[in-house]
Amino acid sequence: MTNLEFQKLLHDSGLRQVDAAWICGVYVRQVRAWCLGETEVPQYAELLLQAYVENLITPEWLCSKIDVEPPK
Repeated sequence: MTNLEFQKLLHDSGLRQVDAAWICGVYVRQVRAWCLGETEVPQYAELLLQAYVENLITPEWLCSKIDVEPPK
């Protein structure tokens, strides 16, 4: 996934960079680097975000796996 495709995914889904960071378990600065094309978007991030956008995984499911409260 290119940085432009990644930006489009975030835009079309209404996800903010901070949301993508939470879903992928990275710092927001890493998501910014993906958006800017400074670093390649890893496949795990693409898959997680696509699954989230397609409602295949939920915030509650993610939280159950990392033992935190879902974002509000």
